[in-house]
Amino acid sequence: LLIMEFEKQQEVKMARRIELKGVANALNACFVSRNNDFAGYWAIGQLKSFALANSLSSMTFSLIKPNSKFNCNLQNFIVAHYSGILGYLLTKQQIPECWVIKAGILIDFNVHYKQAQLFHCSASGEPYRCCCEITDDAGRRYASIIYGRCQLHSAVKELKSSRKSTI
Repeated sequence: LLIMEFEKQQEVKMARRIELKGVANALNACFVSRNNDFAGYWAIGQLKSFALANSLSSMTFSLIKPNSKFNCNLQNFIVAHYSGILGYLLTKQQIPECWVIKAGILIDFNVHYKQAQLFHCSASGEPYRCCCEITDDAGRRYASIIYGRCQLHSAVKELKSSRKSTI
């Protein structure tokens, strides 16, 4: 009986590609969280300000092969931070990294109000749509979509996080 218990504890979990859907959900939930801050302020508000200042309606962050087109510290931080979270989640779920050929987060600030109203969220700010998509080595896509609302970043209006800054 003792040997059977030991063998049961030593069983190795076989990962399945469908678990990549859960990884996409976890990454997306983490990304839109109010705990996603950069220099003490909510990163999504800062991204909205950056997008508006640069005439962008959406921004994409590749988590596999970092995209060098953004030179702003915020974008570099997001790519490095969420690439690390992706690696951690894959390891935790025992999913081989070679199964993931593409992973990225797209945030779109040009969302139609009618579409965004289908989803209950805070009434403050304008709607945004965040999509995390992972493509496996078989070409299957696993996506998570979250709608929310955000305002432009304003150090005057926002409270700075009291957590230890990562930057």
